Amino acid sequence: MRPNLSPNEKRTRAIAALALPGALALLWFARPDAPPGWFPFALSCGAASGLPCIFCGTTRAVHFLLHGEFGRALYFNWLAFPLVAGALALEITLLAELLARRNFLARLPRVRMTRRSLGVGATAFVLLWVLQVYLAVSQHKTELLNPRGPLYSLVVH
Repeated sequence: MRPNLSPNEKRTRAIAALALPGALALLWFARPDAPPGWFPFALSCGAASGLPCIFCGTTRAVHFLLHGEFGRALYFNWLAFPLVAGALALEITLLAELLARRNFLARLPRVRMTRRSLGVGATAFVLLWVLQVYLAVSQHKTELLNPRGPLYSLVVH
């Protein structure tokens, strides 16, 4: 039997269930071509290093995905697809837990922080980054690359 939700857990899930669609609504209305004037960072990590990070282009990709422009979303960052699918699955789970007043996720196995699990996670992270760099360079994604960055000349030339 699954445990009941405590009042704190109910409140947390309700806040998250409201915040998630709010965040997606912000991405729906956000202009993906440039950050607003109040944005505190002038450069992204990709612009500073010359190569895109794993999540470079994700905001634009999610924006285009929410607008049904799947090709443009895929162009900017393919990780937007599993990210939005995960967000929808999380929203459904949160709403189901609130309606049933049960913690459905309590019985999921926990990932233990061992040297092996950290090594596997770090390897997966590096492989994803290499894939992102390969896709950006091979498809000439100039929006995600900075030819003046220090790593750009090591990889591209």
